[in-house]
Amino acid sequence: MIAEIILKKLREQLNREEEILFKKWLSENDENFLTYKRLKELHRNNVLLPNINDINPQESWNLISAEIQKNRPRKDSRFTYNSLFRYAAVFVGLIGCLFFYRSSNTQNVIKTQFDPTAVILERGNGEIQELSQLGEYSLVAENGGVIGRKDDGVVDYSLNHGADDEDLEYNAVHVPNGKTFRVVLSDGTAVNLNSGSSLRYPVKFIKGKNREVSLIGEAFFDVRKNAHSPFIVTTGKMDVRVLGTKFNVTSYPEDTNQSTVLVEGSVRLYEAGDSYDEDDSTLLSPGYKADWNTNEKQMVVSKVNTELYTSWIEGKLTMKKMKFSTIVQRLQRHYNVKINNEYEDLDERFFTATFETETMQEVLETFKIETPFEYEINGDMIHIYKLKNDKH
Repeated sequence: MIAEIILKKLREQLNREEEILFKKWLSENDENFLTYKRLKELHRNNVLLPNINDINPQESWNLISAEIQKNRPRKDSRFTYNSLFRYAAVFVGLIGCLFFYRSSNTQNVIKTQFDPTAVILERGNGEIQELSQLGEYSLVAENGGVIGRKDDGVVDYSLNHGADDEDLEYNAVHVPNGKTFRVVLSDGTAVNLNSGSSLRYPVKFIKGKNREVSLIGEAFFDVRKNAHSPFIVTTGKMDVRVLGTKFNVTSYPEDTNQSTVLVEGSVRLYEAGDSYDEDDSTLLSPGYKADWNTNEKQMVVSKVNTELYTSWIEGKLTMKKMKFSTIVQRLQRHYNVKINNEYEDLDERFFTATFETETMQEVLETFKIETPFEYEINGDMIHIYKLKNDKH
C-alpha cells in the first residue's frame, strides 16, 4: 500500500521500483505533495514511525475521523502527536490536505500551508521554499555557502562546477498547473519545466560520473555537452541518455504514452530500471519522436515537426489532429482549471489549433465553431454539455 511506501521513503529504504511508485503518487495532485511534506517534517522532528503491520485500519480511520471533526486541543487528551501520526499513516493517501496532527508537547494543532499556485523548491534537507516568478536572491546552503541563484522565473546552479565527493545533495522543483519554470543545472544544462511538472536533480554533479535527473511531467532539455559524463533523464518508465543535445520529454503519470522529441544531436532510449546497453537501446535522430507505450512496453518512432512539441516554451498551446479528451488534459494543466466533459462524443473528435494569449472562454468558443456544445464556467471549474436540441 502507498502508506508503507511513504514510510519507507521517509526512512530512505525504497528500492528502485518503489521509488517509481512513490514519484507517481507524489505527482498526482498537490494534496499528496503537501501531505508528504508534513509527514517529512514530523520525521525530521524525531517522531517515532510505526510499523505498518501493527496498525489496525478500522481503528485508525475512526480515530482520524474523530480528531479531524474536533480539530481543537483537549486538556485531558491522550491522543498525542505521535499517536495521531501512527494512525494517520495508513490513510495518508486518502485524507490529503485534511490531515491535522497534534504536537505532543504543546497539544496545539499544526497545519502547514503552502500556496498551491506557487512553484516549490524542495531542498535536500527537507526544507520547503516557495519560489515567486519575479525577484532575485541567492540560494544558500546550511554551511552558508551560495549554491545557486533565483532570478525571474529561473533557478540557476551553474555557479557549482562539480562535486568533490560522492555525497550528492538533491533538490527538486515542483511546478503547479498554469505555470512554467526554468532550472539551470550546475553543468550549465538548461531545463524548461512545463505546467504540472517536477524535476529532481543534484545541486552539483560529480565530475566523471553520469549526470542523472528525474522528471515527472514535461520538460525541454538543452544539455551541455560532456563526453565523459552522459546525461540521463529518467521518467520512471523510460530513460533518455545523451551526451549533449536538445530534446523534449513528456511523461505525465496519466498519459499512456511517454514521448521524446529530438531537436538537435542524438539520444538513446531504453526501459527504466535496465542497465544501459547500446545494442538494446533505441537511437533517435533529429526531427523524430519516440513514443513509449507504458502498458505494452513498445516503442514507436515517427518523423514530426518538432515545433509542435516545443512551442509551449514560448507560451503557446499547440495541437495537431489531437483528440479532445487529450486536449482537455492539456487545457487543465495550461490554464489550471478542472474540466468535466459530459459530451462523450466530443472526446473522440480531433482538432488542430494553436493558442497563445487566448482566455479559457475564447478557447472554448473556438472549439464550438467546429463542434457546437454548451458550457458553464464557475471559477476554475468548467462543465461541458451536449447541445440540448442536438438529437445526434
